[in-house]
Amino acid sequence: MRNKGDTVTKFFLILASIVVIQKNILGKEKENYKIIEEPFEMSILAIQNGRVFDEKWSIFQEAFKDTNVKLKSSISKNLTDEMQAFNLSISSGKLPDIISLAFPNKLESLGMEGGVIPLDDLIKEHAPNIKKFFEKYPRYKRDATAYDGKIYFIPAYYDWYKMRASQGLFIRKDWLDKLGLKVPNTMDEFYMVMKAFKEKDPNGNGIVDEIPYFERTSEYADKELIGLFGARRGFYVENGIVKYGPTQEIFKEVMPQIIKWYKEGLIDPEIFSRGFSARDYMLRNNLGGMTFDWFASTSSYNLDKELNEKIKGFNFSVIPPPEYKGKRYAPDSRATNLGGWSITSSAKNPIVAIKYMDYWFSEKGYELFNWGIKGDTFEKDKNGKKYFTDKIMKGDGTTPVKKLSDHGVQFRIGSIQDYEYEKAWGNSEANKWAEIYMENNYIVESMPTLKYTVQENKRIQKINSQLDMNIEEMSQKWILGSENFEKTYDLFLKKINDIGLKEALEINQKAYDRFMRK
Repeated sequence: MRNKGDTVTKFFLILASIVVIQKNILGKEKENYKIIEEPFEMSILAIQNGRVFDEKWSIFQEAFKDTNVKLKSSISKNLTDEMQAFNLSISSGKLPDIISLAFPNKLESLGMEGGVIPLDDLIKEHAPNIKKFFEKYPRYKRDATAYDGKIYFIPAYYDWYKMRASQGLFIRKDWLDKLGLKVPNTMDEFYMVMKAFKEKDPNGNGIVDEIPYFERTSEYADKELIGLFGARRGFYVENGIVKYGPTQEIFKEVMPQIIKWYKEGLIDPEIFSRGFSARDYMLRNNLGGMTFDWFASTSSYNLDKELNEKIKGFNFSVIPPPEYKGKRYAPDSRATNLGGWSITSSAKNPIVAIKYMDYWFSEKGYELFNWGIKGDTFEKDKNGKKYFTDKIMKGDGTTPVKKLSDHGVQFRIGSIQDYEYEKAWGNSEANKWAEIYMENNYIVESMPTLKYTVQENKRIQKINSQLDMNIEEMSQKWILGSENFEKTYDLFLKKINDIGLKEALEINQKAYDRFMRK
């Protein structure tokens, strides 16, 4: 006679078999990402491109469902300058739980002064995904490690190993065709095309309203214009020696050319003030002829149904940078990271915070950060390849990248960019050109992320802020014509030397030499 215990045992054996069968049919068991049993809220200071963190973004709502941890902005949505918000937070003494910032040296400096906490032990004990990532990519770990050997922030990593080309030179090829012009090959030809765009009415409205060259960020306006000639606006390395761009002969040679272009109306008269929406405004109103901008987001305008219905034959495509003295220059390369986030000394629960940061390095967090929510913003084909849904790709007057950003996708937190995401919403032509820019060595490599001692950090930040302010102010005055370049350039050199340029070069050289030794 079978006893009750045998029946119970058999029942559980059958139940276990069903679970195993289900796992085999459905794939691996759903991972449990819950960090804490009761809902837990952490404050964050985070602003990117003038956009303040929004807890309503869908990817962070999804992360809350998974982890039971919610982020809430510590600042007003009206405060859109991240450095202003950062400085106000520091000076008030009221730090949020987490700070996201584009400037790693400021986070590391704050860490060495006790404002944010070292993460090494927390990563070792509570962040297996980050630990594994750093073991796999030592260069990425080096970017996260301060001069004192500690980690104070988790970077927002670009997919640097796959793609270092970030931006290219775009031109209205439909305007070229209308005017019977070829793609400009040299800088002289580039100038002649700009002149034709200005004078020969390529948009066909009978008004001289075309703007041959425009930019959507004042920060890069002069940097990219002089960069097309191979000049620099900041610090860079040449043959192992750290140099400062504005003191070099090429800068002195090139700036008068940019001033001439502006005076002739070939550059947007509002290039320093129009703002981040300039690209959208210029293209949708059929006004802009050329710009230097991100491959994927800029090429996506060619796929915009509404824009193409409005402007028949619209074609804004990448071309090689024009040749200048035998070389071609693409002045912006993709860095290894774009800042990141730290846990402050005021954090209520650092263990919960580091576990939440680790979530974004998990398979689900990685997918969420790059693609959004499956079934909503993206799907997978039968081979497992991801693609964005019509909700993202079909036009309503906004680009795919704008729609994704409205969900919080790739807002700056500590995570890893998937370059495939960019390829999925950019067009194949742009992806091809990104490869061409790399293969042909057009890319002008940026400075690596240098690490400074506490004292060096204080000095370099102080000197850099004054150098940046002066070059930005004088570049605008020279280009806009309110100061004469030839008459004031030597005075500018004297001023930046008085600020401490020599010391800054020495500090950066030491830091670069340390970087190379590692």
